[in-house]
Amino acid sequence: MNFRYGISDWPSRQETVLFALQWLLVMAPMVIIMGRIGAALQYPDSQALQQLYLQKLFLLSGAGMLAQLVFGHGLPIITGPAAVLLIGMAAGSPGSLEAVHVATAAGGLVLTLLVWSGALRFVSKLFTPRVTGVVLLLIAFTFLPTVSKLLTTGTPQVFGQLLFAGALLAAMLAGQRMLPRLLSSTVIIWALIIGSVSWRMLFREPLHLTKAEPLTGAQLLPSFTLIIDPAVLIAFLFCYLALLINELGSVQTTAKLLNVDPAKPSGRGVALTGISNVLAGLLGVIGSVSYSLSPGILVATRCASRVPPIVAAIALGTIAFVPDVILLIAAIPPAVIGTLLFYVLCSQISASFSLLSPTMAVYTFDTGLIIGLPVMLGVVVAFLPEEAVTAMPSLLRPVLANGFVVGTA
Repeated sequence: MNFRYGISDWPSRQETVLFALQWLLVMAPMVIIMGRIGAALQYPDSQALQQLYLQKLFLLSGAGMLAQLVFGHGLPIITGPAAVLLIGMAAGSPGSLEAVHVATAAGGLVLTLLVWSGALRFVSKLFTPRVTGVVLLLIAFTFLPTVSKLLTTGTPQVFGQLLFAGALLAAMLAGQRMLPRLLSSTVIIWALIIGSVSWRMLFREPLHLTKAEPLTGAQLLPSFTLIIDPAVLIAFLFCYLALLINELGSVQTTAKLLNVDPAKPSGRGVALTGISNVLAGLLGVIGSVSYSLSPGILVATRCASRVPPIVAAIALGTIAFVPDVILLIAAIPPAVIGTLLFYVLCSQISASFSLLSPTMAVYTFDTGLIIGLPVMLGVVVAFLPEEAVTAMPSLLRPVLANGFVVGTA
C-alpha cells in the first residue's frame, strides 16, 4: 500500500486534527457498544453504575491505546473492549461480579507470562502472509452479523432504516471518489454528523440527554473480595485464547500491511494487552484487545502515522471525565454506526487483497481452497442461529461460536 504518511511521519496540524477525529469517532462507538453490553450484564438494575462503568471503560481504553502506541507495538491500531470477553462475563454475571473481575485479571496475567516465558514466538510463526490476508477477510465477513443488528435496531421502521443506510453508504462512496484528497479522508466524520442529524429528522426521534455525574478517583476501584469461581475462570481462559488470536492477528496484519517486521511489535503488544487486562480486572470492567478494524481505517485515510491515533487516545481517555460527551456520543443512531462499520469493513477487504495478491499471482486449486475454506467456515459460524450456539458446551462456546477464531484456527 502507498501511504501519504509513514508510521513516524508528522502530518500537518490541520490533517492531524482531522485524522485524529476520524480515529476517535471510530473508537468511541465501539467502546460505547461493548460498554453498554458489559454494563448491562454486570449492573442490570442500576443506570448510575452502568454510566460509571462506561466512564471507567473510556479511561482504560484511552490509556491502553496510548500505552500501546508509545511503549507497546507502536503501530496505528485501535485498542478497545474485547467482544469475545462478553461471553465469559455472561458466565458469571450478575451473580458473581468478583469472580468475573478476578478471571479478567487472571487472563491478562496469562498473556503477560506467555510473552515473558518466550512461548509467544512459537505462536507468531503461524501467521504467514497468506494467513494474515485471510484473517483480514475473516474480520470483515464475521463482523456482518453485528452490522446487521445495528442496521435493524432503533425504530420499528426497519425497511426505512435499511434504505437510509444504503443512501448514506452511497453518499460515502461518492464522496470518497469525487472529493479532493484531504476532504475524502474525512468522509467518515461528515457521514457521522450529517447521517445522525438526517436520521433524527427523517424518523422524528428527538434527542434526550439526562444529567450525568463526573468521574472521581474514589470511584475507579470497585470494592470486592477475592472470589475464584472455577467455571468462570475456565470460561475466561477459553475467551483469552480467542483474544490472543485476535491480538496477534491485528498486530501481524497491520505490521505486514505497513511493511514492518511483526516479531517485536507482536511481543510488546501482547504483553501490554495482558497488563491492560489485569488493570481491567482491578477496575471491574471488560478487558481490552487491539482491534482488527485498524487496517481498514489506514487504507481509507492513506495515513499510517502514529500521531493522529495518539491524539485520539488522549481524547478518548479525557472523555471519561466529561460524561455529557459520553451521553452525546451514545445518542448516535445504531443505523449510522452500522453503516460506518460496513464502510470500514469494505476497506478491510481491500487491504486483504493487497496482502493476498502475491499469493494469488500463480493460482492453484489448493491456494483457493486454503483461502476459501476458513472464510466460509467463519461466515457459517458467525451466522449460526442462537439455538445452535446455546446447544454448544458452555466452556467451548467462546471458541466454537466465534467465527473469527474458527476460521483462523
